[in-house]
Amino acid sequence: MSKLSNRVVVVMMVLVLLLSGCAGVSAPAAAPAESSAAATFKVGLVHPSPVTDAWSGQAYAAIERMRDELGAEIANVEVGDPAGYEKAFSDFASQGYTLVIGHGFQYQDAAEKVSPDFPNTYFTTVGGFKTTANYAPIDLVPGYMQALYAMGVMAAQVSKTGQAAGFTLENPATKLPLEGFRQGFESVPGHTFSMIVLRDGNDVGAGKEAALQAIANGADILIANANLAGDGVLQAVAEQGGDSVFAIGTIGNQNSKAPKNVLASAPLNIPQALFAVAKSAKEGAFEGGHVRAFTVNDEGVYQFVYNEELADIVTPELQALVDETIAKIKAGEITVEMPQ
Repeated sequence: MSKLSNRVVVVMMVLVLLLSGCAGVSAPAAAPAESSAAATFKVGLVHPSPVTDAWSGQAYAAIERMRDELGAEIANVEVGDPAGYEKAFSDFASQGYTLVIGHGFQYQDAAEKVSPDFPNTYFTTVGGFKTTANYAPIDLVPGYMQALYAMGVMAAQVSKTGQAAGFTLENPATKLPLEGFRQGFESVPGHTFSMIVLRDGNDVGAGKEAALQAIANGADILIANANLAGDGVLQAVAEQGGDSVFAIGTIGNQNSKAPKNVLASAPLNIPQALFAVAKSAKEGAFEGGHVRAFTVNDEGVYQFVYNEELADIVTPELQALVDETIAKIKAGEITVEMPQ
């Protein structure tokens, strides 16, 4: 064998040895898509109406805060048609979003169905009772009942007739908070509360007509949790209340809608509640499998805004009474009962 042939054989043997050694070494596996997704905290919002609307606007404000304070990458999509609910949820999850929010209880079926297919994504809805291992809706009603209980206690001190009327819809999310107001108002002996259920939450005229009838029947404290129909209630109070019939605002700050007659408003700070959920998701502390119920112990979710134009009626003493009532609820000295 020539020297050249010997060299070729040696080179081939070296190559064989190198290749056989490499055969037992695996190339590093590519990081799974969810790992890179986890590096970026991403929040997707599915909402039922334009973000210029008060309801959807609250959720959009929440994800903007998540972007600013939690460094979240955010996106939102308006989906009002139930046929598109599941696709909206799965689209976000398939893109590696950490948290997907459905702004309304109507999204709970979609969240329940889609969430098992995306175990690395957290899902929540504002309202609902269905759950999965990585889906937990939030329930703001228990705390809002407590907040309105305190408003009821205050309103009872203002009432001269001892009669209050509440206007709502046949919907637990709107009806139950007023049951809290009832318990607070009726905690003062001799005071009674009547609940009027309206058929259409968009019928402002019907709300106004029902409120005028309640005033005629002797109610001097009115409160509405009935979507747009509630504006009709405040219109009635503004036009016919004079200096003897008053109202309590709900959901948002409604003091300006009847500035001479709304004693105070109890805004529901949905953005704060959603921010708390997002924070837990970013920290890996999100817990599925149960409804996340908020109470007055969750700071910043339930607020009170007193009408400065009626400071002679809603005195510092009455405001202190509200604070004292909330403190007693937090301490367990007062229990706001959930109707059976």
